[in-house]
Amino acid sequence: MLFYHQLKDLRRLKGYTIREVADRSGVSAAYISQLENGHRGVPSPDVLMKLSEGLNASYEALMQAAGYLEPSGGQSDESGRSAPVNLRRFLRDNDLVFDGISLSEEHKEWLERMLTAMFWLEKIKLEAKGERKPDDGSDEESFS
Repeated sequence: MLFYHQLKDLRRLKGYTIREVADRSGVSAAYISQLENGHRGVPSPDVLMKLSEGLNASYEALMQAAGYLEPSGGQSDESGRSAPVNLRRFLRDNDLVFDGISLSEEHKEWLERMLTAMFWLEKIKLEAKGERKPDDGSDEESFS
């Protein structure tokens, strides 16, 4: 599938209009429209980074769709889905951006607290069923 088809499909899948992606990414709506209609070539990696932020999509996936990267092999299961990511570790170990704003360590700590509260009841239910050991203080939690 050509890049412009993949870009349009991804935007529609995410439920965004071209204007919303433009506002979120800083890339002009006219340029995005031209990309989606095949009137422009593959954008630069810098533009793909902005589009990934605007689409809330993986930069790596856009780089692969554009032909800059080969599809990665080994990190998916037999269904083709990616292996689970430890969200707590991901928050702690990565520089993150949300709608063009870099998240500080304090922002990331608040996100971690909100996620912990959000999944607290689910965690208690799993422990009651014996499907999960009671929390031993480790950070080896995975939110799915």
